[in-house]
Amino acid sequence: MVDAVTVLVTHLGEIVRRHAHELLSREDLKSLIDKVRETAPAVVDELIPNVMTTGALHRILVMLLEERVPISNLTRILESLANHAMSIKDPIELTERVRLDIGRSICDRFRDPQRKLRAILVDPRLDVELRKSLVDRQLHIEPSKLEQLILRLASELQKAAKKGIDVVLLCDSALRRPLRQALARSLNELSIIAYQEIPSDFLMEPVAFLRPEDLAGPPTAPAPIQSAA
Repeated sequence: MVDAVTVLVTHLGEIVRRHAHELLSREDLKSLIDKVRETAPAVVDELIPNVMTTGALHRILVMLLEERVPISNLTRILESLANHAMSIKDPIELTERVRLDIGRSICDRFRDPQRKLRAILVDPRLDVELRKSLVDRQLHIEPSKLEQLILRLASELQKAAKKGIDVVLLCDSALRRPLRQALARSLNELSIIAYQEIPSDFLMEPVAFLRPEDLAGPPTAPAPIQSAA
């Protein structure tokens, strides 16, 4: 049995995690930066404000929090930005570079007690098809195919929930964010991780494969043959 206080605290904690990107203010960020400066002043001084403004940093952290990526190790995030922000100015691209650098902290929270990462994989044929549909870093596929993709993924999430396990969708880094944007409204709980973000020492266990035929929809029954009068 779980007491009511524990249930309430767990529920509130989940609400905070779900809406953390809306709760992080500029004042909160300033406090976080000041805290990092106490132990790692060099990385803060190197990055802010000469290379990146606090406004740009705030946007990047918000994008991380939107996907429930922990920012508790802000020092590591700032070090990653210091390495990339001189040559990359696009906040979206910088966010993806940060994800690659902090891949271990992203993936760690999804490992089961046997330290396995359970994942839904994208078939190489579907990977090619989805890549061809990318226009300006957005996925442009037929609504019917997107609907079938959502239904298939929702089914796999339900199966995992019944077993009490966490699953993620794995894909190439070029597809990760476009897929996230296409699926976020319907499957906001689904975590999408790039292969490149997974540390080499992680064990991975596939639980399902997404194939091109999964997006084709159910087969259409043939029309009945009319007999001649």
